[in-house]
Amino acid sequence: MKRTTFTFLLAMMWPSLQALFTVEPEQDSYDGELHKNIRIACRFSPVESVTQLSVFWQRIDPLPTVDVYRLEKGLENHNFTDKSFQKRARLLKDELEKYRAVLELSQLQMSDSGTYQCVVSLKEVDYKKTTLTVRAPYTAIKKDIKRLDNEKVELSCESQGFPLAHMVWSDGRLQDLTVRSNSSSEKTSEGIYKVTSQVTVSENIINNYTCSISLEGKVRQSVTFNIPGEIPGKSKWCHAYAAIGVIVVMCMGFVAASVIVHRRKKGQKNRDSICKSSERNLTVTSTDSLLPKTPFFRADTFAFSSEVCKGKAENLREVLEQKYAELSTMAGFTLQHSLLCGESQCELQSIVPGRGEAILLEGEEGSGKSSLAKKLAFSWADGSTSDPFNISKTWLVILLDFEEAEGDFFQVVKTKIPSEAELETADVKEILLGNTDSLLILDSYKEGSREMDESLIKFLKDRSACRVLITARPGQHSNLVDTVTKTLQLQR
Repeated sequence: MKRTTFTFLLAMMWPSLQALFTVEPEQDSYDGELHKNIRIACRFSPVESVTQLSVFWQRIDPLPTVDVYRLEKGLENHNFTDKSFQKRARLLKDELEKYRAVLELSQLQMSDSGTYQCVVSLKEVDYKKTTLTVRAPYTAIKKDIKRLDNEKVELSCESQGFPLAHMVWSDGRLQDLTVRSNSSSEKTSEGIYKVTSQVTVSENIINNYTCSISLEGKVRQSVTFNIPGEIPGKSKWCHAYAAIGVIVVMCMGFVAASVIVHRRKKGQKNRDSICKSSERNLTVTSTDSLLPKTPFFRADTFAFSSEVCKGKAENLREVLEQKYAELSTMAGFTLQHSLLCGESQCELQSIVPGRGEAILLEGEEGSGKSSLAKKLAFSWADGSTSDPFNISKTWLVILLDFEEAEGDFFQVVKTKIPSEAELETADVKEILLGNTDSLLILDSYKEGSREMDESLIKFLKDRSACRVLITARPGQHSNLVDTVTKTLQLQR
């Protein structure tokens, strides 16, 4: 009876004993880059010795199956290696001692993409599969301008890469011009795509046009055309006009600065310190149209209670400029929704408040409110790009994520400003409540925190010069109706 029971148990366990030697892939998939090297690997069960081990790597998809590498009982055999892998495939033999079969492929080609099978054999044999996907990052966009006969110019962009990407176009007002473009793609001998796109515009309208590579829903890179400045044959005159414009703006800035200094000396000698007290009596001089972003437009244009406070404001400005300049992905952003002032469509510049104004930008989730806020900050920080909002002349822009913000308004603002700015709550109050030409953007505001709501409304009523833009979803800002200057909507 015992012998019969043992025989029965052995028969039941025999498949498990046979499966003691196993092979497993280290990764289910690998991503490689064209012309680079990559290592793909599988692990196998420990063995007493690897000197007689056999390892086969094959690409089994796409068909037909081809040999990539063979190690037969410790010896390499290249007789079966497919010619496309010859001198490009090798096994890292030192890794066999660690029970790893590591295949290294050099100078990757697009045709290397596929499903690979790792087979390991000693006394027993097992195999597993893994996949390799080879990609080609898109080359820097090559741009070109061609003059046509009817006072039009053709702007052209070209780039190569894999997988297939699309070219999208927008102008300096963030209007989507992609539907007006003519795009095409073709495969090169290496198996990558050459994507080209053209759009025709007027050579007599001053504007910037941006073409961007969009891949898997994300903008990968962009270039901008400055029209008419970059049109062949017009650059000399454009530079001359630009030089005259700079001189005129500098003269206007000098006059504006002189007026402000005179008024400060005459009427603001007894200014109370806002850093130490909530009482303030500041004279605001409206010079929006005269103050460009030039060396004349410095922090000493504004009234601060001390040199320390002025220095902190200047440091904050430098910190935020560096931070927002990193939002380079917003360079190619285009607004997909309509901007409405009541029932009529309004210009994009309408979202920038005037001095002392507060604007509420309302839109459903996904309408582009946050992206538009980031585009504002990027346009202010990056002087080399187009300025569709005419925001570059604003001395300071502060963009804050205000979703689920709770507590005292000024304390929350202080905690959300980068620590490198080294600001105290009193400094934040002076900058926002004083006559500094600043724009405060509160993104994704939602009413509900009593302390936050009450302190925010008090700030909106107490401020003098600070511009405020608040973005919110419908039904989440009813408490602000009486404290904002106007409400704009983003709609499909």
